[in-house]
Amino acid sequence: MTDFVEQIYHNKKNYQGIIFLDRDGTVNETVAYLNKKSQLKILPTANEGIELLNKRQIAVVIITNQPSIARGLITINSLREINDELVKKFNTMGLYIDAIYSCPHHPEKNHDDIPHFAMKYRVDCNCRKPKIEMFEKAMSEYGHKRILGMIGDHERDILAGKNFGIKTVFLKNSQSESKVLKIAKPDYVCDNLLDAVKALL
Repeated sequence: MTDFVEQIYHNKKNYQGIIFLDRDGTVNETVAYLNKKSQLKILPTANEGIELLNKRQIAVVIITNQPSIARGLITINSLREINDELVKKFNTMGLYIDAIYSCPHHPEKNHDDIPHFAMKYRVDCNCRKPKIEMFEKAMSEYGHKRILGMIGDHERDILAGKNFGIKTVFLKNSQSESKVLKIAKPDYVCDNLLDAVKALL
């Protein structure tokens, strides 16, 4: 299925390359089941990382799993509004994110105690990372330019990048670093988005 959420904000058509980023824990702070715009907080150095990419004419594309929709904790419209707000926060700094692709699905089939609207998202889709359908759709929009890589703070981000055949950077977080290094084998391990961007550049 292809009912992921695609939000295109910017496409100049003359990019020098493209980079893929996770959202929560990579660009903004991780919040359990983020469902309000007020919960968005940009991580330290994220603006510097985005600024460096903008200056290098690199398309910035966020690829994110948002299973809160399948859990009935947030609607598609609310997700779109949160993504819009994230982009606006960077816009106020003179920076831009080019696109955000969000997977609303979750493979768990149990429908107990979730709103009716969420039931259709309880599927085993082809877009939820580490699968790569959203990456492929982004490439159809932005063209097959030089791909810098994938940056994320979770094992699934690294595995998605590997599945797509690109370089990967793992951002250290509370998840077991040794587990990610053993299972996903990222090309680089960094403390923050700016360092990750520099590693790929």
